[in-house]
Amino acid sequence: MITNKQLSQGVSIIPVFISAVVLILGGSWFIAYETYTYTASDDIVGGLVKNSDFNFYLDEVENSQYDGIDKTGNREDSVISYSDSGYEQRGIVFYNLSLIVYAISFIAFLSSILIFVRDYELIPNISKAEFSAVTFGSYIAIVIFLLFMASYSVMAIPDAVHEDHIGTDRSCLYDDDMFIAGVDNCDVYFTNDPQIDVINQKSTWSIGLAFIVFFVGMLVPSIYLITSTLERLGEVEDEPDPEPVLFFDPEARLLFDINTGEVVGSFTDDDREFFFDEEAMILFDESTGDIVYSPAGLPPVIPVADKIEEDEVDTESETVVVESATDVVGLEVVEAESEAVEAEAEVVEAEAEVVEAEAEVVEAETEVVESEVVEVESQETESKDKGK
Repeated sequence: MITNKQLSQGVSIIPVFISAVVLILGGSWFIAYETYTYTASDDIVGGLVKNSDFNFYLDEVENSQYDGIDKTGNREDSVISYSDSGYEQRGIVFYNLSLIVYAISFIAFLSSILIFVRDYELIPNISKAEFSAVTFGSYIAIVIFLLFMASYSVMAIPDAVHEDHIGTDRSCLYDDDMFIAGVDNCDVYFTNDPQIDVINQKSTWSIGLAFIVFFVGMLVPSIYLITSTLERLGEVEDEPDPEPVLFFDPEARLLFDINTGEVVGSFTDDDREFFFDEEAMILFDESTGDIVYSPAGLPPVIPVADKIEEDEVDTESETVVVESATDVVGLEVVEAESEAVEAEAEVVEAEAEVVEAEAEVVEAETEVVESEVVEVESQETESKDKGK
């Protein structure tokens, strides 16, 4: 199924293709067909031109003449430059038209490129909405240029044709009120030529096929793209920024966003083993469990090795040896401390048992003393009773 994005991209190619065809292959922008009917003897009329066709291009004029009725007989083709006498005004007009055509073609080419690349963040700090706004303005400019080209052609070409024919035998065909398309005829009387009495001239003129193809081929796609770009501009303004979709390449050791292609973190110089959780999009240090990167905004954590004064060339291997030795010593210290704590706990237990035993001895001695005191008191009491 063709999406709106693909349809817009395809339509944007049409103006570029049309402009390339018109500029490379050429085509007539204005045409004029003239016929001549002579009142003269058959001997004289037989060798005279009966039909003459003019095809006006942007840079030159092609003329074809026939000596037979209805474009029959011998044909003679020629190319006329706008710098030749009698074509100066038309040369100015068609030169101006060529500048307009080049401007429209250039804008159409740039606009087509913008449509193809507007979904990719190729230029920093330029959003999709700004790309769409520039594209919208470009096609508005194309429509304005096309309307100006049409109005200029309608007014300037007839005036130039009229001015170039002033003072010639065909001035009656192209008067000052001629339109861009029309038909006219007139008679030219030759009073000083005994062989030709009257020439009846008829001319039919109109805009050429290249003008129609260029105008329609540019206008219709531009109007469609203006509408679609305007709709997209509204959607882009309301559309939130897409959440990043991260991916970690374990071979290249790069963490990047799939949507934009932006490299989020580079770990090419980091020898740690990493584990990437694709659902949570969190990068872990597999050995320690530390979070190296998370989409919450935590920047990549790249360990910085301690600066060690080195006497040998291989500093990296020495650093690894020192770190591993430090880890071993640290583990031994921790084990020794835990054994010392256990020994102290046993000593405390033994002391507690000794204290309990001493307490029992004191209690027994106290009982013995108390019993002796009671016996002494009883003996004294008995002796007193006997004395009485």
